[in-house]
Amino acid sequence: MANPLFDLSNRTALITGGGTGIGAAMALGLAEAGAKVILVGRRKEPLEATAFDINSKLGATVAFAISGDVLKYDTFDSIISQSKELTGKPVTIVVNNAGVNVRLKAPDLTPEHWKLTLDLMLVAPFFVARACADGFKQEGYGRIINTASLQSYQIFSDSIPYAAAKSGVLGLARGMAEYFSSTHGFTNVTCNNIGPGYVKTDLTAKVFDNVEKANKLAESTLVGRNSVPEDLIGTTVYLASSASAYVTGQTIMVDGGFTSLGLR
Repeated sequence: MANPLFDLSNRTALITGGGTGIGAAMALGLAEAGAKVILVGRRKEPLEATAFDINSKLGATVAFAISGDVLKYDTFDSIISQSKELTGKPVTIVVNNAGVNVRLKAPDLTPEHWKLTLDLMLVAPFFVARACADGFKQEGYGRIINTASLQSYQIFSDSIPYAAAKSGVLGLARGMAEYFSSTHGFTNVTCNNIGPGYVKTDLTAKVFDNVEKANKLAESTLVGRNSVPEDLIGTTVYLASSASAYVTGQTIMVDGGFTSLGLR
C-alpha cells in the first residue's frame, strides 16, 4: 500500500454479520487493505456468497465463511481457533456488526425481545473480543470495532430496545478500551465504535422504496444524500489500522452529518 499506516497485511479480521450489507462492505474494505477476513453469521449461504465475491474481486483466497451464532458464547473459542487455522494468524481485528432491530410498540414488547437485542449487541461483542485476548497479546496488536447507530444519540419511534442497546454501545467501547489497555497487560489494543447513518441495504429497502421518505432522510444530512455500505469502508480501515493507534474508547459517526444537524 502507498501508506503503511493503513496496511493490514498479515492481519486476520473477524466480522460478525459479515454476509450482507454493511458487514460485507466492511469485510471487502479490510481485505482490500491486505487483511484476511473471516465472515461469521447464522446464514451460511450469504456468508459463502460474500466470501466468494471478495476472493473473486481480489484474485486470491483471503475471505472465509464460518457459520455460527454469536449468541452461543461457548462457541467463540472454537470460531477463533478455526479462524487461525484458515488464515495462519490469530484474529487481531474484530468487527462486531451483528444486530437486530425489534420494531414494535412498547405495549407489544416482551422480555424475550429485550434479551435478544441486548445479548446480541452488548453481551456478544464483549465475549467475541475477549475470546481474542490471547491473540492480541501474542501479536501485540488488537483492534475492536463495534457498530453504533444514529439511535446511539437519537430515538426513533417503536425502537426502544434497539435505542437502548445502541446507546449502551457507547459505554461498551469505553469499558472495553479500559480493559484492553496496558493497565491489564495489553499492548497496542484499541476499541472504538463506528456509527452508520441511514444506509441503503436489503434490510432498509422498504424505507428507500418510499421516495418521499428517502428524500426527507437525505435532506436531514449535511452532505445531501443517503448512505451506501461503501461509505463505511474508509473509517473501518482507519480504525483497524496502525493509523488509529492513539484513538480508543471513541465513537465516530459516519452519517453525513445527520446527528450534527439541528433545525434549519
